[in-house]
Amino acid sequence: MDLANIYVVIYEEDKPLILMSSLPDEGYGAFILTLLNGRASLSYSKVTTALVNLELRRKDNESLDGTSAEGLAVRGRSPNKKGENRGRSKSRS
Repeated sequence: MDLANIYVVIYEEDKPLILMSSLPDEGYGAFILTLLNGRASLSYSKVTTALVNLELRRKDNESLDGTSAEGLAVRGRSPNKKGENRGRSKSRS
């Protein structure tokens, strides 16, 4: 904002770098390295989307830490031991 107030032109390719350099190292260092890994260029929209997703995941983790979470119930067939056929008959033709 300070640069915009003194009429400095910020080019589109510089915006993601300015945004990432403004983030504190503690907590965002791994995020920045992951985002930069293997990329030749970044767009501002991709960086902001990834940053918003990171913040949402952090808030979800914080809310789960303070509350009890229900487990996921999985239904389905259990693996048959010794090739037994339980409850199902073969085709009656």
